[in-house]
Amino acid sequence: MNQYTDQGLKDEEWVMQKVRDESDFQIKKWSIQTHSAFEWLTYTTEELGELANAISEYEYRNGSKRQIVSEAIQVATLALKIAEMFEKGDKR
Repeated sequence: MNQYTDQGLKDEEWVMQKVRDESDFQIKKWSIQTHSAFEWLTYTTEELGELANAISEYEYRNGSKRQIVSEAIQVATLALKIAEMFEKGDKR
């Protein structure tokens, strides 16, 4: 099994641009969404499952690195949206 090394987010601009692009895509596709915390968690978990599938396909069936990156960006985007909603959204 291959080993991968944490890159320390050295190319933070690239990764954040990918997250912004994915956020824009999600808003264009679904518009601005309002859901409960559990619904947001469900959507993020579903994306995490897709990331797991992409990694499995890569490791065992000659899957694509690009698909892993795409799914990881989707997970990151939703996770960061959750963080932003709880930090900047409705205060209680």
